[in-house]
Amino acid sequence: MTVSFGFRRSHRSRAARRCRVLAGAVLAGLVVAGCAAPGGGASAHNDVDRCAAVLPLASEVVHGRGTLTLVRPINKADVDAITREAGVASPPTPPLTKQPQASPSPANPSIPRACLIVYRGDYPAGTIPSALPPGVSGQYALIVAWVRRPALYRVLITSSLPASAKRSWWHF
Repeated sequence: MTVSFGFRRSHRSRAARRCRVLAGAVLAGLVVAGCAAPGGGASAHNDVDRCAAVLPLASEVVHGRGTLTLVRPINKADVDAITREAGVASPPTPPLTKQPQASPSPANPSIPRACLIVYRGDYPAGTIPSALPPGVSGQYALIVAWVRRPALYRVLITSSLPASAKRSWWHF
């Protein structure tokens, strides 16, 4: 007579266990492959990541001074509105640098054309030579830069952050 006390496993329970282990391994492999794919992962789709290419350029403009306050994608209408609110009567006819002719990128359409980067600090008149309006000091440096081929578009110095720049994107 054989007494089992539950120590003896049947063939079915071993097969079921192997199936669960195999399914877990396949699931783990899919998760790892999904996070490693281009554009995969949770952080690849936020606005700071999409504007990351121009952050070093913006830091150079302010000579590493000030605190990064805001980063967000921006369009031409927003640039003009922020420029008017910053005290520049009309946007300058020629931009600081010519807009690069960006080819359409079917691989990553989420990359914006331009980004607004705002630094808060003390910016006396003449600290940033390309700033508008010329000869003005302020507490905020608003930098608009082209993203696809990183280049400076416009720099504004203001004593207060314009309302149209305060949209709730990424404030630090």
